[in-house]
Amino acid sequence: MARFTAETVKLLARELHDYQLSDEGAATVAHMIGALANHSRRLHALGLAGLQPPFGYSALRAEADRIHRAS
Repeated sequence: MARFTAETVKLLARELHDYQLSDEGAATVAHMIGALANHSRRLHALGLAGLQPPFGYSALRAEADRIHRAS
């Protein structure tokens, strides 16, 4: 798998957000992206099929209904 380098992170931050990252900050972000990519390959083994994202439509509707009943 290709890896994000600190230099790539710095280029993306500069080009996409006009933001200057330090070498240390870019290295930290590159490491975090690598760890996330590595762990994301194992998500299917956790059995998360029925879970909704925290801000999915059904979760937002349930919260709105709860607030409406409480008021």
